Amino acid sequence: MDQPKRRGGQHTHRPGRSQQLSAEERLSRFLAFVLRHHPEEIDLALDETGSADLDAVVTGLRTRPGFAEAARGDIERLVADGPGASRFEITGDRIRARYGHSLPQLVAYPPADPPEELFHGTSPDSAEMILASGLKAGDRQRVHLSADTPAAQEVGLRRSPQPVILRIDTASASGAGIQFYRAAPLVWLSDDIPPEHISRVQ
Repeated sequence: MDQPKRRGGQHTHRPGRSQQLSAEERLSRFLAFVLRHHPEEIDLALDETGSADLDAVVTGLRTRPGFAEAARGDIERLVADGPGASRFEITGDRIRARYGHSLPQLVAYPPADPPEELFHGTSPDSAEMILASGLKAGDRQRVHLSADTPAAQEVGLRRSPQPVILRIDTASASGAGIQFYRAAPLVWLSDDIPPEHISRVQ
């Protein structure tokens, strides 16, 4: 579930909600909050790829209520096989969120060749707007796409009990100069996509 938003499209973190979650999910959600949206909350410095020093993350976490006993091993286990496995990646001594950023500075990803089709799950009302005016990143840095229809369905169910799945013709989009970036096994990112490259899955 997306975090509640602050005024201006920014996200905020509500400890009261987190207390209903498992310790691993609480940690995963708070890491997403700081690495995607507000690193300044724990005095983190992110580089151009959106990554931070892992030990600095631990130090910052320990200053927050509920995370005083946080350890590097907790984060490493979370990313290896916990609820953060698809949300984060650790490279050497650095950690970053794979996707979902709303940071002021653009996070760098290497462009990648996408599969022939990608998908986007959304609500019926949003689908009509997208088919008319295209997919736009909104308060995130890039458009979020799914690698297959089951993944798109799961995303769409967060927005509507009867989601609509849209298909992206990546060949035509790439030919128009739109770049794609692989963020996770089932998650792709892209520049804004005009409506001529989007259709409804029948």
